[in-house]
Amino acid sequence: MTDARNDAAEKRSGRGGIIMLIIIAVVGAALFAVFYYGILHPPSKRASSGQAPDFTMTTYVSEPLPPDVLQPALNDLFGANYGRYCVDDVNQPRPKEYDRITIKLSELRGTPVVLNFWASWCTTCKDEQPLLESAWRRYQGKVMFLGLSHLDQDKNARAWLQCYNVTYPNALDKGGKVYNAYHVQGVPETFFVDANGNISDYFVGAIPTAATLDQYIQKMLNAGNAKE
Repeated sequence: MTDARNDAAEKRSGRGGIIMLIIIAVVGAALFAVFYYGILHPPSKRASSGQAPDFTMTTYVSEPLPPDVLQPALNDLFGANYGRYCVDDVNQPRPKEYDRITIKLSELRGTPVVLNFWASWCTTCKDEQPLLESAWRRYQGKVMFLGLSHLDQDKNARAWLQCYNVTYPNALDKGGKVYNAYHVQGVPETFFVDANGNISDYFVGAIPTAATLDQYIQKMLNAGNAKE
């Protein structure tokens, strides 16, 4: 009887050893695959200088969302105290000149561009957005501002644009193609493209003050002028 119990225990031990070896082999293969992939695909460096990657964007519609869609979206994005962030009249239409138009970066050559990556789900974007809109209104005619939303739902992005009454062109970055081309590593990030189409600088995270944004814009303007 004892021998039978010992044989059964040895069989269970043997099966357990085999299973453990299989697990170790699978984990080892997975680690090797990750290591090998890392060698072939090293982390990409953010586009920080040289010619800015070209792209085409199709802007959001300017028509306000209907109230029964807008209010729940604002509550989801900002909570019940959304009035702390939003303009008084969130139902006003945005400029129709940027309604469902196609913009290609390279066709803006000769005009400096502030390119901002954002998302309606981005917490730190909330304080940055008014700074961008205010700067756009100050520099309009001298500098173009472009916004690209990342991994966003249409209604949420449009509610965001209505909330802040954003009047410069914005669009969804479909499939994150532009995000990947610039090797953005999170939102918000802002790139400053001079009049010659070169990246003069970039800012990671939410731009903290209007003065900081002005410094980057002035640097971009000076970079473009120096190469003319």
